[in-house]
Amino acid sequence: MDSFLMTCLLIIVPVVTINGYSTGAPKGACKNLMPNHEGAVAQTTTSPYSISVSSTTYKPGETITVTVKGELFKGLILQARSSSDDTTPIGTFTIPSTNTKTTKCTSDSDTWTHSNSTNKREGSANWTAPSTNMGDITFRATIVQTKLKFWTNHEKAVSAQSGLRYGVWILFVGLLTVAMVVCN
Repeated sequence: MDSFLMTCLLIIVPVVTINGYSTGAPKGACKNLMPNHEGAVAQTTTSPYSISVSSTTYKPGETITVTVKGELFKGLILQARSSSDDTTPIGTFTIPSTNTKTTKCTSDSDTWTHSNSTNKREGSANWTAPSTNMGDITFRATIVQTKLKFWTNHEKAVSAQSGLRYGVWILFVGLLTVAMVVCN
């Protein structure tokens, strides 16, 4: 092929780009947790994935294990967000399972994502709550099965545990016990 024809082909043939993020969710996905894959739309069917946690309550500084599992998936982005501010990730993720990693959206390791496009059936990471009580939180995730097939709005709520709540519960149980003794 002569150089003129090769030059013409390079100019005429459109260049196709594929926005795949095989090494983790891009910074642009931090707020809305959308993968931004060109031509992809979130699925509206029931998701084949679930989020589970090792505890449904937390105290400041406490660590909870978060697990995502279901059918094979290639990618994920998961954050903990305060119920009072559902746009900013809080806490820190550590010890991500194989083929996943932590990343920074607003602060170091505040987001958990995939590290490659290897199929995964399950993944887990430890999440450590901030040192101050942030109130009730929700783990939010988007899970990507293929470039064009993903589910958003996976949520798992975790309640803030405070000494006051526990103290009120102890007081209530004590009063109830006294009332039962007095009435009998």
